[in-house]
Amino acid sequence: MARVALLAALASAFAVAAIASEFTGPTVAHLTSSNYEELRLAATWKELGEEFKSNPNIVIAHVDCTTDREVCSNAQVKGYPTLKVIHKGEELKVYRGPREKDALRAFVTQAAEEVTTEA
Repeated sequence: MARVALLAALASAFAVAAIASEFTGPTVAHLTSSNYEELRLAATWKELGEEFKSNPNIVIAHVDCTTDREVCSNAQVKGYPTLKVIHKGEELKVYRGPREKDALRAFVTQAAEEVTTEA
């Protein structure tokens, strides 16, 4: 419940911000073909968070669905990893493109521009 309150507080505090969230499942200590993409994406997502940390219109978040089940259930996460842009508590977009940093950056930037032009 604390994570839900935190995301809601972020959404209201950043009324013009787009919150880009990565939803992930359990972390597996060994590398397999099924978790390789999730592990690689996690590192890329963290790098994007660093890039956007000074941008008041973008918040990069990570939600672990093993500990924040309610958040993932409310966000209707069906598989891992799932990337969504949330604005004012509502899902704006779901990302289904390539997992490279440039493509993810473009997606997040475009979503934030759409949100800030609405405001």
